Amino acid sequence: MSNQQTSPSKGIKELRLPISRVKTIMKSSPQVEAIGQDCLFLVAKATELFVHYLSEESHQKSNKAGNLEYKHLAEVVQTNETLEFLREIMPRKITVRQFKEMIDDKNSESSSDSDTDSQSDSDSNSDSDDKVENSSDSSHNDNDKKNGNNSLEDSSKDESEEETKP
Repeated sequence: MSNQQTSPSKGIKELRLPISRVKTIMKSSPQVEAIGQDCLFLVAKATELFVHYLSEESHQKSNKAGNLEYKHLAEVVQTNETLEFLREIMPRKITVRQFKEMIDDKNSESSSDSDTDSQSDSDSNSDSDDKVENSSDSSHNDNDKKNGNNSLEDSSKDESEEETKP
């Protein structure tokens, strides 16, 4: 039975990832206080197996091309449900032109939404402003009639003169 199991010290030699780098990455997490050798070995081996799986899947999707490129990896991540957790980290590549078109589309959508909202707000505000102006006009007209003034300008001049008088 001991021949079938690989001890961590012997297994570390079989790893392709540098164990010190894996340990450094694991220690960078604030929740990790101590890292045992068994745990370190398992995380490094699991990472290697994951990278191997991702590269194999990408190679198959790339139609057995001689080179494996980012676009192949991103395509696998975007289409494979089990790799959904990587979708924000590995998005599909787009050109600058496509990016600018996306930004323009978003800006036009938000400006049309905000135009509609602001127009309806301004319409409702102008209605209420008209009501306020009408009510103030009518109060000025009432005061003008009492004072014998015929225009709003005359009443405003009179009011300003009255305020400055001691």
